[in-house]
Amino acid sequence: MDDAMLDRFKEFGLIRELDWSVYQISGSSYSPRFAYPYAAWLAISPETFRWERPERLHEDAVLSHESACALIGIGAVKSIGVRFTAPTERATPRAVRITAVPLTPDGVMVHNGVPVTTPHRTILDLVAEWTARDDISRVCTDAVRRDLVNLRALFEDLTYIADEYGLPTGGAHFVDYFMPELRPELLSPRNLRTYAELMFPDKVAEVRPHVDRILLELRGGSPDSAAKGDERISTDVAAEIVGRIDGARPRH
Repeated sequence: MDDAMLDRFKEFGLIRELDWSVYQISGSSYSPRFAYPYAAWLAISPETFRWERPERLHEDAVLSHESACALIGIGAVKSIGVRFTAPTERATPRAVRITAVPLTPDGVMVHNGVPVTTPHRTILDLVAEWTARDDISRVCTDAVRRDLVNLRALFEDLTYIADEYGLPTGGAHFVDYFMPELRPELLSPRNLRTYAELMFPDKVAEVRPHVDRILLELRGGSPDSAAKGDERISTDVAAEIVGRIDGARPRH
């Protein structure tokens, strides 16, 4: 459509402009929370239709950092403009900032139609930019509570870069630093197990022999009958027991 036709559509209230050369039909149910970042994503490549953009998300620009938090609904990190990450340098439209660093397939996703970094990748990106501890804490707490991240994987990746960024590596210190307000009774089973292993490793170790004995009895009572993976199973069961008991107690 030419400019004259677009102006007529706007005059009659049939469309509204979200970004440069990006319009939304007025009757669309797509909420502004998702429409504006999606429009910014489209405006990055104004000469390219949506279906002409790379099929593999990690080869294109994706919403990231503070903007990813706002889109997904984790934390409340202040942002000026819209943040994207792309594997290569590219021109930036108004009020847009693009960070050129590699992306991986497991670090990106589509949320309500908008290509965006995963919560796990978003947290690592924020840490790498020395985001304030309180902001990181709210983002981590929301992501773990909503089961948007695997707490074990997050702990391992943040421990890997702990020396570089001065982060705690001990289990209890890690939880107190990143998620001091976390309520374990609201966690998914997988994150509750990791929480218990981080916060109460001695208690998990104390309960585990009892779980081992029960598993042994279930497999016939012979040590030779122990199945591959029993060690992880017994640890998970012990951790969930401890998490459900000790996790329900107030933290001091």
